[in-house]
Amino acid sequence: MDDLKIGTTVTVIDEKDAMKKQAGVVVFFDKKRDKVLIRFGGQQQMYYTSSQLQKY
Repeated sequence: MDDLKIGTTVTVIDEKDAMKKQAGVVVFFDKKRDKVLIRFGGQQQMYYTSSQLQKY
């Protein structure tokens, strides 16, 4: 997760996830859970692990 920063555009690469192949923006890091909060569009946002994401 070190290479992801707030504001970085990413794509969901997890084929089992409903948001697969969707682009979103990193908005928060939850260090306690080791997850990244990604915002899609205006209001939808979800947490992901770094292995589920790829830089856009």
